[in-house]
Formats: sequence, C-alpha cells, structure tokens
Amino acid sequence: MLKKILAHKILSLVILAFMVLAAVRFFAGLDAAGGGVSPAQRAIYVELGQARFGQIREVGLYYGSLTAAQKFSVAARVGGQLKRLMMDIGDQVESGQVLANLDDDEYRLARDKAAHGVQLAEAQYAEAEANLRLAQSDMNRQSNLADKRIVTQSDFENAENKLRQAEARLLVAESQLRGAQSQLADATLRLSYTRVSATWPEGGRRWIGERLVDEGDLITPNSPLLSVVSLNPLLVVVEVIEKDYPKIQVGQVAELRTEAWPGEIFKGRVLRVAPVLSAASRQARVELEVANTDLRLKPGMFTEVIFIFKEIQNVWSVPQDVPFRRQDGFVIFVADPDTQTVKMRPVNLGLVEDGRVELVGSPPIDGPVIFLGQHLLEDGQSYKLPGALEDSARKTAAAGAQG
Repeated sequence: MLKKILAHKILSLVILAFMVLAAVRFFAGLDAAGGGVSPAQRAIYVELGQARFGQIREVGLYYGSLTAAQKFSVAARVGGQLKRLMMDIGDQVESGQVLANLDDDEYRLARDKAAHGVQLAEAQYAEAEANLRLAQSDMNRQSNLADKRIVTQSDFENAENKLRQAEARLLVAESQLRGAQSQLADATLRLSYTRVSATWPEGGRRWIGERLVDEGDLITPNSPLLSVVSLNPLLVVVEVIEKDYPKIQVGQVAELRTEAWPGEIFKGRVLRVAPVLSAASRQARVELEVANTDLRLKPGMFTEVIFIFKEIQNVWSVPQDVPFRRQDGFVIFVADPDTQTVKMRPVNLGLVEDGRVELVGSPPIDGPVIFLGQHLLEDGQSYKLPGALEDSARKTAAAGAQG
C-alpha cells in the first residue's frame, strides 16, 4: 500500500515538472515573438505601395452594342421565283441599284394582255367619238329643218335622242379606255417589281448586311431578300441608371472601347436621351452616335461606353481599399523606411476611377503607403516587410541545419 502511494506521488511530481517546463518554453516563445512587447512597439508585417499623383475622373461605365444608324430589308413586292441575286453579303450598293431579278414571264404576258386591252379600248373610243360627231351633225341639220318647219317634231326628237346616246357611248368608251390604261399601268408596274432595287432618300453608299434567300427560291410578295445597312455613322444604345441620368446631356462626348480594337479609344456623341425612365428598371435609354469613317467598327460589336462627368488634375490617389475607416474618419499610413515606422494621416475621400480613390486636399505624400496590413497599425508603430520574414525563416533553417 505504501509503495502504491509513493509511486503515485512520484508520478504527480513528474507531471508537474513537465507542465512547468512546458509553461517556461511557452512564455519564452512569446518573448521571442514579441509577446513581451507592447502592441504599439510590436512590428507588423505589411505591404507597401506608391500613391499616385495626377489626374482622376468621375466616370459612368456602361455596356452596349454597336448598331447601324440606318438599316432596312429589301423585299420583293410581287411573288415569283428568284432568278438572280446581283449582290451578296459585304457588297457595296448605291441608292436605286437593282439587287435581284425575279422570273418575269408571267408579268410580261399580263403586261402584253393589258396593252392589247388598251388598243381595243382606244378603237372603241374612236368609234364612239365618230358616232358622236355624226349624231351632232344630224342634230344640227334636223334643228335647221325644224326651224323651217320642214321636218316633224318626231324626227327632231329622234335626232336629239341619237345625239344623247352617242354622247353616253363616248363616255362609256372613255371610261373603258381609262380602265384599260390603268390595267396596263398596273401590269407594267408589277413587271418592274420583278427587278428588286434598294432606294433611300439620303443617297450615299451602303452595304449588304445579310442574305436571306438563295437563287431559285420561290418568293412570296413582301418577303425580305437582303438587308441593307449604313456603316457611318453607327449608333450605341445604353441604359443609364437614375443616379447618372441628370449628368447626361445631348451633345455630350463619351469614350468607347471595343474588344475588337483593344487599347484604342473611339469617340461617341450623345444623340438622344429618353425623357422617361423605365418604372421596372429605373433606367433610361441613351443613344450615342459614333463616327466610323475608316469603317473599322461594325454593327453588333460589344462596346464599353465611358461617360466622363468630372475631371480633376494634380491630385493624390491610392487604391480604393487602402484608406481605413476609424471612428473619426478615414486614415492612411505612410511608411518611413529609415525608422521602419508608420505615420497615420487622416484623409478625405473624393472621386473613384478604376479602383482608385482621390485623397481630397491631401498634402504631398513623401513616402510609400501601407497597402496591406493597415488595419493592424497604430500611429508610430514599427513594421516589417514580407522579405524580412523570409530572411528570418532562412536564418532559422540554416541554424537548424548546422545544429
């Protein structure tokens, strides 16, 4: 029994000694890591960057697609088989140019038939006109004889009736002639429609954007054959949010960027601003006109539209996530490489562009700025760079290898 109690006490002493040794090593480690140093004196690992001095702008960034300012489909006004297409995708066309021909045999026959109808109506009109002259002559003779009481009243009335009938027949013949002429004009016009052309009032050159049929297809009236587009100028349509809507005016210039021409900036001018906003999206339609004299831009290209609302020169700016909010406002920390300490500087934030924020009224920033780790810093605190941590790790590894 005594031996058991003695063994238990020895075991307790061993455990207590082990715990004391562990505590000593723990606190020694804290001292080595700065655990015995006040938070204001302990060095914090940070990353440095440079504030930028120059221009910053307030911009509105929107996305849209280029579209043709003028676009329409060329359609056949009559039906028939498409005999020939004279133009195809990408071809340049002029106003009034014939683009396609339909099979016109049926329409030629109808035109010829109408022409024959006109000839017949003209002959009938000439006959009615001659009969009217004859009836007028007979009426004049009967009238003179009646004045001399040579003919009876009945003969005079018969001559008068024949004159009225001749006049009526001439009117009918005239109407029939006009009807035949109208049919001929209609048949001639329908025949002309077999030659499909594109016409626009402004003139100038345009291009074939799409081919919608092929030669040999059976075309119905008013079915589109080709689309014709203008390439200069082009339009861009964007939907502007309510916050930016009051800042946009007709005639305002915007910058445009496209994926097709990276690094290049094109100019657009606000052409129209919708007077109403959509109740569902709280956005308004804005159309911009883009000059395209070199024809490098094409309808359908994706476009980034940048409205420049304000532009300020000679200001300091830093990445937007660098200023750190404290109870009394935003601050940044400027590093002093000589003393390896930081100085806290209160700042007021202004315009934001491309992830950078303006430091309003900031005096010159004469040193690197803490870009990462600033939320752990206090004014006058020491800092270390990630390279110092790597050097320390290499020294510790080297010492372990030698031991």
